Amino acid sequence: MTYPIEKRLMSGLPNLRLDSFKYVVVHESGNPNNCGPNALENEIAYMNRNKANAFTSHWVGGAGRIVQVAPVGKVQYGCGPKGNPLSYAQVELARTNDKDQFKKDYAAYIWLLRELAKEAGIPVILDSAGNGIKSHRWITDNLKGTTHRDPYSYLASMGITEEQFKLDIKNGLKEVKEAQFTEAKVMLNDVKTIPAVIIDGRTHVQVRELADLLGLKLVYNNESKITKLYEVK
Repeated sequence: MTYPIEKRLMSGLPNLRLDSFKYVVVHESGNPNNCGPNALENEIAYMNRNKANAFTSHWVGGAGRIVQVAPVGKVQYGCGPKGNPLSYAQVELARTNDKDQFKKDYAAYIWLLRELAKEAGIPVILDSAGNGIKSHRWITDNLKGTTHRDPYSYLASMGITEEQFKLDIKNGLKEVKEAQFTEAKVMLNDVKTIPAVIIDGRTHVQVRELADLLGLKLVYNNESKITKLYEVK
């Protein structure tokens, strides 16, 4: 699955060259007072007003929306003087109190972080030695020049452990579709019927039901994992 990226680049940014492409930095807003339905737009508006002091390249929120507000590959003011010149992109996650919305935001967040790392040619791995995707906490602990420790506390409050976050960044999130189940019946010879279920357009019946209807013996081979029907004698 891919996500559209809304480009709403802020004007008046410093347009400074990076020293190198080493990191994609992971943030969250850290604002528990802005968790409502307009949290994403509120955060973007606030950043635009205060961009002289702090700004990042992307925001994620609003049920899976991605908004780019500054160019990648240029210095952003998001993780201190040591990390900023080395960070290809920096991504903020707007908060929400809605668990269902968070799932959508989180999926977009993971997708974007992985895509930006691939785009920058850096490892798609979180908080390991060397280049890669780094939490703001990793920048604080290893490069200094900043004191923030996001995004782990907020993610934990929504049920995402550090281990899970690292695995999701490494492996990505698979798109899961709910199977469509419909109860049905299968008729044989226009007379006999047996229970069935339609799953995503395919009709399934229990082999045992079919065997009983046809008067056949059901045998399962544990080694070959093959089920056979034999005539009852």
